[in-house]
Amino acid sequence: MPPAHSLPIPLLQQSLLEFGVCLVGALTVAVGALAFFRRVRLDRPPVGTFNGRDIGILLGLIVALPFLYAVLPGWALLCFLSLTFAAAISIGYRPVVGAAPVWLGIGLLLGANIWTSHFLMGTVTGWRVWWLELDVLVVLGAIAVANLYVQGGMRLQHVAWFGLALAAYDILSSVVINVTAVLVEEFIGHPLDPTFGFRFGVNNYGIGIGDLLFYGLFTVAAYKAYGWAAARLALGVAVVFGAAAPSLFPLAVALIDFRNDILIPSQIFFAPAAFVCYLWMKRRYGRERTMAEYWAGAERGPASAPASAAAPALESASQPTSVRGGGDRPPRPC
Repeated sequence: MPPAHSLPIPLLQQSLLEFGVCLVGALTVAVGALAFFRRVRLDRPPVGTFNGRDIGILLGLIVALPFLYAVLPGWALLCFLSLTFAAAISIGYRPVVGAAPVWLGIGLLLGANIWTSHFLMGTVTGWRVWWLELDVLVVLGAIAVANLYVQGGMRLQHVAWFGLALAAYDILSSVVINVTAVLVEEFIGHPLDPTFGFRFGVNNYGIGIGDLLFYGLFTVAAYKAYGWAAARLALGVAVVFGAAAPSLFPLAVALIDFRNDILIPSQIFFAPAAFVCYLWMKRRYGRERTMAEYWAGAERGPASAPASAAAPALESASQPTSVRGGGDRPPRPC
């Protein structure tokens, strides 16, 4: 009996599957981060006001990450990723459910994905189990880090400029020197690969944790700055330019290039759209609301005072669950 051969998946089907995965990841992180922000108050570290230097440090870490992947031995990279996921999840959720449940959950999630990577790979079912374990880690980590940054003082202005810098880096790493595609191909299936995705048939579809983190940052920072109308607009930008545009763009490329293995960096589409959206919000609504004003109950609506007004109109904001560990001191302006 001749061996069965699987037919290649049409580009349209691949693009739609990629869009579905990106859409689920983007909405899960963005909506989850927003819900977390509205309900949980993280303790703000005493490190001063978030500024451009912090943006540079964050971008430097992102730029250095691919080189760590290339130079670190497997065991060292696994330790680095384990510490990164454990730190992010513990900081975000330990104040909510307590230390013991959080560390137990972290141990189970990390251990399960490491075990699956070594013993269940090679079948579609094994790949799907591996992806589901990884998706939980990525979503929890991105939601926690997005809130840590915004509640720590990161403004919508910082997020917008950071996105442009990230887009420039994505163009350099994906288009100019093509290091991103090499890393994706090399580390797929390895333990704790920082990617959200799923497997359909013989193909894997995914989106990086950095892109999802940026969608969460933009949505939460927009809500903190200007309220619900801005948050809904940010979610729309994430869906259209963060999920749909990068996933469906290969269909347009196929009209002039018949290759279907082209890696499209998401930030090429999302970051410029997010920056334009920020500029429109700034012109329409004026000054951003600080964290101190948010915690004090300042809800700035889109129909409030004009941009030149000194203070935003006040509405009642939802009362978050306070998990600060440093007493009942008043929050500082961000």
